[in-house]
Amino acid sequence: MSNPFGIILILLAYLSFVLYFGPLYMKNRKPHALVKTMICYDILIATASAVIFYGIFTSGYTTHLSTGCEPFVISDDSMSLSMVRWVWWTLILKITELADTIIFILRKKYNQISFLHVYHHTVTVFLAWISCKYAPGGMWTFILLPNCAVHVIMYLYYLCACLGPKIQKLINPWKKYITRLQLVQFAIMVVHTSQAFLPSCEPTRRPLAYIYMSQIIFMFYMFLDYYKKSYLRKKIE
Repeated sequence: MSNPFGIILILLAYLSFVLYFGPLYMKNRKPHALVKTMICYDILIATASAVIFYGIFTSGYTTHLSTGCEPFVISDDSMSLSMVRWVWWTLILKITELADTIIFILRKKYNQISFLHVYHHTVTVFLAWISCKYAPGGMWTFILLPNCAVHVIMYLYYLCACLGPKIQKLINPWKKYITRLQLVQFAIMVVHTSQAFLPSCEPTRRPLAYIYMSQIIFMFYMFLDYYKKSYLRKKIE
């Protein structure tokens, strides 16, 4: 996927199905249960997120990379190539996660397909492609670590939610903490990305920083708004 056309086609197909063809297909059909499918899917995403976290972490952060303003050096050494491969797998994972919305549609859970949900999945795929194309190394790989860590926890939660109403009732109070973790994730990303604007950091990193920062802040705002509406207002009421 050296040019953006492949990703754009994937996202256009995703949006077309989510916004039109999917609901049209399910209009006169009963919702599918898909319990076994969701269990397998949640295990897959949680496991893949954990493996990619380990892969990225051990491809530099245990040896020479820091959490600072690290340059992306084009090299054919084994560690650099390993990092590039794991960033590529991150892109594949984010494309796979688009299946979240498809499952919602097939189950007719339209209330879960919010603007936040669709925007988050769409932008995440495009940002993953940007990382894969322009920065599969250096400081920009760090922000993938908190994302993968949160997704391990999040999809394990989803997995437990598939195991029946008793388990759902047991874990439901923990749902708000998943959103809190996502907010913490975005806060870490903002702090880390802000290093690109320091005088000591090379100006060549700023174009990517503007793209990442604008989207991370916007998603932080949307998740915070969701958290307030879903939990804080209910608590007040």
